Amino acid sequence: MKRIILFLLICIMPTISFAQKNDPVERMMRKMSVRDKVGQLFIINYGHYTPEGEIEQMIKKDRIGGLIIMEDEMVHYANRMNAFQQQSRVPLVISIDGEWGASMRFDTLTQFPRNMQLGALSNTDMVYKVGRAMADQFRRVGVHINYAPTIDVNNNPKNPVIGQRSFGDNPEKVAKYGAALIRGMQDGGVWTSAKHFPGHGDTDVDSHKALPTLPFDRARLDAIELYPFQEAINQDVWMVMVGHLNVPALDPTGMPSSLSYPIVTKLLKEEMGFKGIVVTDALGMKGVSTYMPAEMVPLASFKAGSDMLLMPAKDWHRSIRNVIKAVKSGEISRERLDESVRKVLKMKQQLGILEEKPFIDPKNIYEDTETKEVVDFIQQVCDASMTMVKRPSVALKGEGSLAELIKSGRAKEVVLDKRMSLASLDGAKLSAEGAEYAVVYLPELRAPKNDFNSYSNMKPEEIYGFLSEWARQQKVILAVMNNPYVLDQIDMKAFDGIVIGYSSVKQNMEAMRKVLSGQIEAEGVMPVSAGGLPNGFSAK
Repeated sequence: MKRIILFLLICIMPTISFAQKNDPVERMMRKMSVRDKVGQLFIINYGHYTPEGEIEQMIKKDRIGGLIIMEDEMVHYANRMNAFQQQSRVPLVISIDGEWGASMRFDTLTQFPRNMQLGALSNTDMVYKVGRAMADQFRRVGVHINYAPTIDVNNNPKNPVIGQRSFGDNPEKVAKYGAALIRGMQDGGVWTSAKHFPGHGDTDVDSHKALPTLPFDRARLDAIELYPFQEAINQDVWMVMVGHLNVPALDPTGMPSSLSYPIVTKLLKEEMGFKGIVVTDALGMKGVSTYMPAEMVPLASFKAGSDMLLMPAKDWHRSIRNVIKAVKSGEISRERLDESVRKVLKMKQQLGILEEKPFIDPKNIYEDTETKEVVDFIQQVCDASMTMVKRPSVALKGEGSLAELIKSGRAKEVVLDKRMSLASLDGAKLSAEGAEYAVVYLPELRAPKNDFNSYSNMKPEEIYGFLSEWARQQKVILAVMNNPYVLDQIDMKAFDGIVIGYSSVKQNMEAMRKVLSGQIEAEGVMPVSAGGLPNGFSAK
């Protein structure tokens, strides 16, 4: 029997050797120097503001593996990416942090609802379709990786950075809805990255600004924070992003999770069985960049077990040189380097860009991406997620409906200005004086893209106090165009009716008006517990 096995091995070895020799990834690996290989690990940020020649130098000198797109105009972006691809020896992988679609970086596009609004949907069918629709847009604009979805369990209402980026506060629902969005994008040919491992939901610190701590024991972490990640791994997510978190139960040294061998290698890769690509969160964030000299962070993260190093703090060149030196000195083995580089190249092979440089056709790029079909679909999602938490005393359809009262002047619609002040709120209240009902649209209080001119001049608690007092003096139906945590800040008993609309974008405003005019029912459910109402609640 041993002779037969030996004979078979001798027979198949030439076949295996031939296959390896002709595999495109292995052929490329044999041709690459240490510098070539190390460069493949790095993803550098690009935006319209990037100095001319900077990316070209990174491609030529440092042989970077790819780019993450920040903000740009679509045609300009397409032309720049095509030029960069021509200059790169190995085709670049183009990535994006597009949690609510390509519109997050190309703001002329219509925004998909954020995860918390998707968590208000009654099932995952539409969530999957959102993933497929996002993937269609990403592919048209030449994006290969989306660093999403966020599958953090947002069970801390005071979380300053996750909030609406999460599907909710229930681990099972977050896992289920996250898996649906992942399947949609991956079935659509786009790599996704579940984030922020091991879980950024129950924090009150923004890791962009400092290092948050998760002070929980392992049993609690397994039940809540780690649960959605294990489910995503079980369902074959291709990429996981490691966040910058201090988790003493997983690494008592206080090392940020993105630099922690016990968390990245021992837990994520070995114990939880993740075999895909591990990518870091942005390495220039203060949650990690103040822990050690910034140019040493990528090296520490790679030693911890990460495969792709995202957005290192400048000096980029020095960060790359430090990894090269570590390989050449033996601090990092050639085998360890090859393991990660092979993953990156196989990803590029799967994407179809390893042997053929991708081209983004700038002609009609906006029209092809922003189709009527996708805009109509986004409206459907918004319509399906409106959430009634307190039904108004007035009927929403039929004789004597709210819509009829508005037409007759007995009810008054008031859309509050995003940049609220006491004077503007007084004016809004005055405009509804004498009406039987005031239908008040409360916008998001957090401005998009750091547009500080859009911020309210008042503290949120002052705004919520004003509205609650208004509701004690007049029948106020509150359309909360913000997240459900507003319910914790208002006197819910004072309001005649409350509906959650999640954001102030055009499609949500339209969906809210459909609900309040009786054209559609509010079919959404609470994605989090707030205002004394449980996750999954709706006032039917």
